[in-house]
Amino acid sequence: MARAPELRVSAETSVRVRCAAPEWHALTELLFRRYPEQEWASYVQCGWHEGSSGLTLTLANVSAPRADDMDDGVSHVVLRESYTLRMGLSADHHPLALGVVHSHPEGCAPMPSWIDDDMDAYLSTYFVDFAPGRPYVSLIVSRHGTTISVSGRVWWRNAWHAVTAVHVERTPVECWIAGRRPATPPRGLARVARLSSAFGAEASDRLRRSCVAVIGAGGTGSAAIEALARAGVGRLIIVDPDHIEESNLERVHGSTPQDAAEARDKVRVASEHVRQIAPNCDVTALVGRLPQPEVVEALLAADVVLGCTDSHHSRLALSDLAVRFLLPSLDVGVALEGGDGRVTGQIIQFVRYLAADACAWCRATIDPVRLAQELASPAERARRLSAAAEAIARGEPGDPYWRHERQLDTVGYLTTTAGSLVAGYAIGWLTARFDPPFARLQMNVTAPGLETIDCDTNPRDDCVCRRMRGWAEQASSEAFVVAPAHWPPVEILS
Repeated sequence: MARAPELRVSAETSVRVRCAAPEWHALTELLFRRYPEQEWASYVQCGWHEGSSGLTLTLANVSAPRADDMDDGVSHVVLRESYTLRMGLSADHHPLALGVVHSHPEGCAPMPSWIDDDMDAYLSTYFVDFAPGRPYVSLIVSRHGTTISVSGRVWWRNAWHAVTAVHVERTPVECWIAGRRPATPPRGLARVARLSSAFGAEASDRLRRSCVAVIGAGGTGSAAIEALARAGVGRLIIVDPDHIEESNLERVHGSTPQDAAEARDKVRVASEHVRQIAPNCDVTALVGRLPQPEVVEALLAADVVLGCTDSHHSRLALSDLAVRFLLPSLDVGVALEGGDGRVTGQIIQFVRYLAADACAWCRATIDPVRLAQELASPAERARRLSAAAEAIARGEPGDPYWRHERQLDTVGYLTTTAGSLVAGYAIGWLTARFDPPFARLQMNVTAPGLETIDCDTNPRDDCVCRRMRGWAEQASSEAFVVAPAHWPPVEILS
């Protein structure tokens, strides 16, 4: 066999690969079955999304080899034609991209060899005939002690592009770009010395390489943002459509009376507060809402998203992103309960959204009526309010037309507690030091023993979230929320 020329790979286009924990664990167990000295491989199917920031691929399925699909008698990877043909023919039954993932021996760099160049040159051409217009992805995985290293390239629009980031749900991995190991972030920041002492220098390094998105920069979100910045997270993405009002000053970290007087954007105030705390933290701020396309595009760069709003459309969008784009998130909410001058409940709720978790619809945490009201245009809102008023005037209930929701009262110390806790759980994920011990947790900080309840829910077998995990842009639009056209356009601050 003639040796193929070395493939020319560009790193100018951002190419991200996202993986959920179940598929990643199945894949690595398969790839490392002949470790430490021999390689193994598997074909995969991936969802994909092309946006303004580049290409995102999401691991949807591991098509593991059957008994005779590979040559077990050699140390390197040999994929038999029957296996390759079966993968090509499968493209008739789904819209996903095709690819291959293989291991290198333990301790070896995940750099393509000339054998790998031959394989990719052949497969990228072969699969074009079966799946025209779709990317072909090739990944190499190797293990260096406790660190898993990944490199990759994608054949897309008649050119090779290096994989520039790999995000694995709750598992830090090291992404080698175009065969080059990432630089170790500088150590020695005195302000994170306690964190490094408690979690280790490696954990601190992981935080400096991490990106966290926070949806909502109010009381809860601003507390989470501050905790993450102080912990040394390298990049923050902050999203909120609102501006500072005087009533926010009791809760929003970093805000001042001058900010309220000038009605400054909450994200701008949060960004400036981060720069005062951690000048080296890279902050992207968006005046906008989930699931506006520009916001979704920005979030695809994040390792984890924190939901700090009380809106149903935002929570549904977080659930959607976890299912389709394998973007893990933690949603947090707070509320006060009581009457007659007594506070009887101070509630904090955390909800975990992972790709394999029950989605927001399965958990019945979304009120369809309130969701419709949040997304209604001004004209539709006026029409519904008028119909509700007319119904009430006739002595009938107005709820079928408009449901008036009580404002969720809260106070700064409660939002600060909730925001700091959810930031801590995110730090546990990012450093691989601990997992949040819940799927959906409610606590009452006024009750004895905090009255903690874990309300886990199994996914419904008939839900779209079971069929479309990792399908990205190729997923059906059913059950997924879409931003209405009447919302103001997104403004990106940096």
